[in-house]
Amino acid sequence: MIPASRWSGALLTLAALTGCGRPLGQELFAPPERLERAEAIVVLGNRPPRDAEGRVAPETARRVAHGVALYRRGLAPTLLMAGGPAPGGGTEADVMAAHARALGVPADAIRRERRSRDTSENARNAVASLCGGRPGCAPRVLVGTSPYHLRRALRRFRCAGARPIGAPTSIPDDVGYQASFTAYEYAVGVYRLFAPAPCPAATAGGR
Repeated sequence: MIPASRWSGALLTLAALTGCGRPLGQELFAPPERLERAEAIVVLGNRPPRDAEGRVAPETARRVAHGVALYRRGLAPTLLMAGGPAPGGGTEADVMAAHARALGVPADAIRRERRSRDTSENARNAVASLCGGRPGCAPRVLVGTSPYHLRRALRRFRCAGARPIGAPTSIPDDVGYQASFTAYEYAVGVYRLFAPAPCPAATAGGR
């Protein structure tokens, strides 16, 4: 597989040559959806959740702030932070929950899913947490993550039995950010061509 760093470099070069005003990798984005009230807002983690100085990493902070904004709009009574073990110790979910608390969300409105290692496990574990063993449970959830990750995440949540609605974050103007996320999603797509599908309905598109 071509390393994502090489893909990023190629995409940066392409962006410089074309001067394109739209975000790189826009073809990866999920179609926009109307946001509806849901059982929970599931905010997906991104490793590492903290930077080298111990601060909440920009991508993690962006996702959490977006989830908090959706919560304040009354779109769901619960914020579910999904993310397992983080480099250096702790979990993504705990870092995100602490940041949401710092932004004013009550502790009793926040739930944590601390075990997942990838997007498929995010989805399965979040649905299991929300359903609590109820037969036939198919929770409606707002999925908060980057636009680059969202299409893949929605597939995984549908596979897990949820009724997801995409709720993407904003996209930074930084072309390096756009190139990095675009390259990663394409690299994961190539990986999925040669890996078992995580559910029968899955198509190439990532873990």
